[in-house]
Amino acid sequence: MHPHNPAPHGSPAGYSQGCRTRAMCLHGEGSEFLSCAEAAIRRRGDYRLSRLPAHQPLPRHVLAEPATPSDPAVREVHGTPWGYARGCRDTRACPNWARGGMTCPEARRRYMQTYTARRSAGTGTPIEHGTSNGYLLGCRNPATCPGDRTGLTCTDARSHYRQQLARAAGIAPRTESIDARAAATRIRELRALGLSLRHISTLTGTGRTTIAQLTGEGKTVRTRITPTTLDRILAIDVTTLTTSGMLTDAHERTQALAS
Repeated sequence: MHPHNPAPHGSPAGYSQGCRTRAMCLHGEGSEFLSCAEAAIRRRGDYRLSRLPAHQPLPRHVLAEPATPSDPAVREVHGTPWGYARGCRDTRACPNWARGGMTCPEARRRYMQTYTARRSAGTGTPIEHGTSNGYLLGCRNPATCPGDRTGLTCTDARSHYRQQLARAAGIAPRTESIDARAAATRIRELRALGLSLRHISTLTGTGRTTIAQLTGEGKTVRTRITPTTLDRILAIDVTTLTTSGMLTDAHERTQALAS
């Protein structure tokens, strides 16, 4: 079974995660639910069961119908999007979960999937392109989105909307990154003169990992940095280091280590 997100016993997903014998499964022949191996076999031969979530346990005997009406006083029908809308939103709490039927959250997911596909195909009310709502309805490829009159795609509209929400919540915008070639050149000059990555990191106030990535000495290569990082690196004057004697001391230490 998966250590972080184990599937429940009695489900096809439990079989996929390693529970493949009756001895391993918590559900035996006298159990209310099938063993994981039995559930996997039953699901392969039953179309209705194959449409249920793989992590849903399957009962051994009586299987419920896809929709099971509950108390009409609350006008709630389990196994339908209406049941989800009326508050049945926990998969395991839905009565159909233990009966092998369609749960309300699963019915809602499939309804939205079908609805989005219809809207994307132009069936029903057309999608209003160039809006955040258009993105939520399935228009998520900027290459195929016709956009609005100004050319704004649904993806861009969604991005702008999320940025507005973030600013309203007091979240500061991300700092734009810039090309790092000038910084990489300066660091290579310092490296050629004998300065270590740690020494350069101390002088510039920049992380040693960032310094290594800029010169190609790290596990990855960094091609963009923030303007603040660029200013810190370019502020190191090679001529000043040479005249101050700091560079000579670093070179002597490098030679001593090499010998």
